[in-house]
Amino acid sequence: MNFLLTIAASDNSGGAGIQQDVKIADNLNYWALSAITGITVQNFKTAYEIEPVKPELLDSQIKQSFLSFPVKSVKIGAISSYENLKVIIDNLNRFSPDKVVLDTVLSSTSGLKLIDEVSVKTMKEKLFPLTTLITPNKNEFNLLCNAEIKTIEEGISIAEKKSKEWNTAILLKGGHFNSKKINEAIISENEVFCFERDRLEFNYSHGTGCALSTAVACFLGNGLSLTQAYEKASDFIIKYYSELQFKLKIND
Repeated sequence: MNFLLTIAASDNSGGAGIQQDVKIADNLNYWALSAITGITVQNFKTAYEIEPVKPELLDSQIKQSFLSFPVKSVKIGAISSYENLKVIIDNLNRFSPDKVVLDTVLSSTSGLKLIDEVSVKTMKEKLFPLTTLITPNKNEFNLLCNAEIKTIEEGISIAEKKSKEWNTAILLKGGHFNSKKINEAIISENEVFCFERDRLEFNYSHGTGCALSTAVACFLGNGLSLTQAYEKASDFIIKYYSELQFKLKIND
């Protein structure tokens, strides 16, 4: 059995966060260990509030996961507080996991702020270099770079510099760009891989960012390259959410 550690917040609706990560990992034949950073109150459309867990509790969750299980890969989602960010950085430095995927969740889709500006600065300086891949969407990338990119091409140009500065690969997601196709790119220190696929509209899309980053972490743990892991994860997520439309009977 392969073990994935997800470090993220709980979502009471079950569609994102820890709950979504566990479901995705299980679908991909991983046992999901979890370290909960915070408790959220939300439904499929709106996130109302978040309460961070005590840093000592998060620290114990992460330590026991690494000490008790052979963790193949790590996915990080909403961090919830500056104190918890420091705990995550300390543990990654201590245990040095081989594959770490960071979903740069800075705020919810409905606008609930999940991390402050001081934490964002620390993330870029101390957490990003400990990751294999970060997965910002257009809005998150704008905030991280203090920029206002309008096209994927502009994003790639900036990401080539930021990948070197942050010492990590970047998956620049394309869902928020105004284009008929979904255009995405993986940018590492020396390479850029571009991907294009049809834009699919789902009535239910809650937690897609959580799901994609978890799937990428699982496939990286299987020994796939960044591009292979992304392609497999993307195909899996499209199938997964297509099936959810039917299961949840969400038609409007």
